[in-house]
Amino acid sequence: MRNIILSLFLFSSLLADDHTIAVLDFSGENIHKDELKNLSAVFRTELLQMDTLRVLNYDDMSDVLIDYGNTTSCSSLECAVIASMLLDQEWLVSAHVSKIGDVFLIEARLIESSTGRVINAVSYDYDLSIEGLYTRGMHNLSDLVMSKRIPLEIHKRQNLVYFKTNPTGAMVRVGNDTLNGTTPLAVDRVVVESRPIVVFKEDYKPFRVERLQDDDSDIIFIQLKLKVPKIGNVVFKEPVPDDISINSSIDNSVLLIDEGNDRIDNLPAGNYRLVSDTYVIKNNSFTIKHRRTTKSSPVYYPIKEIVDKKSFYLKRRNIYLQILGGGLTYRSFITIRSSYLYNQYTANSDNADKRHRTIDNLDNQKPVLDVFSSLTIFPIVYYHAKFLEMERWLKN
Repeated sequence: MRNIILSLFLFSSLLADDHTIAVLDFSGENIHKDELKNLSAVFRTELLQMDTLRVLNYDDMSDVLIDYGNTTSCSSLECAVIASMLLDQEWLVSAHVSKIGDVFLIEARLIESSTGRVINAVSYDYDLSIEGLYTRGMHNLSDLVMSKRIPLEIHKRQNLVYFKTNPTGAMVRVGNDTLNGTTPLAVDRVVVESRPIVVFKEDYKPFRVERLQDDDSDIIFIQLKLKVPKIGNVVFKEPVPDDISINSSIDNSVLLIDEGNDRIDNLPAGNYRLVSDTYVIKNNSFTIKHRRTTKSSPVYYPIKEIVDKKSFYLKRRNIYLQILGGGLTYRSFITIRSSYLYNQYTANSDNADKRHRTIDNLDNQKPVLDVFSSLTIFPIVYYHAKFLEMERWLKN
């Protein structure tokens, strides 16, 4: 009984460490409202995968806000703060997505519902496709919003501003003065108000903070960018045929390679694979490392050729199966025939001799048929394995 009570206590204490959070539908510019709603749903899913978060069900959130005459999306801070208080969750996230050319810029706030204060404000920009924003962007945004623990003094004191950077270890210059310490760094608001702020780190581009947030955010998160992106080159053993593309695991983008190229320069560091609608490509994966040239030796097989080979191997396998089946059938026949003749009784000696000669002849055929049947098993296995290999190539 004592163990049960102890287990319940531990379980309840674990639940107590969970944080409750709600996520409003994203607002945005130059992007369809359905896309915004879907992005916010993916963002909720990313938060659900974090062990210490309990995310408010969307339908429950919608019912509460509609009952009070509010909507599930807010474009202003005031609206988001009111929504956070109505929903009675510990935290609330609101985000605004803007599409500028091919770049998606997201500004997100984490609001503490009990005080209505913004305890984290982040900006995240994503180049390329909307699909990449779904697959990687929302994961990265959730990490930025919820990643690092916020010091307790930041919650308690309004006059502190907390600078967070990725990567950490950056220095902060306010006006002409460089502050002591590196990020993450808490600074008195009076020190940084109305003065230009530059965050800098070796090998990274300096980031200029023109002014503090108007909403009195306690947290300023900055994603530093390398001065020189991590890039490398790839060299192919032979010139690339037509209809070959490079698929990047970084953002799932696809780059079509010009026919006849034997190298591509300045690819971002990461993992890649060659894909095609015309060829099956073996040895199609390679890794780009910073300031290095990677050698790739892909082998291209036209899909039509693979389809023809698959059909060829299937026919050969079936032929040998038929031969094996015929041999086994004939082997069964002579076994039955031999037994039948052996069991026949006759007083005529001539008929008896003839019957025994027939039985001997049938028995002599059995070893030949056994060897013949055994010899057909190897090609059956071989052609079936090749058939499955071609089938696997086509699926991949």
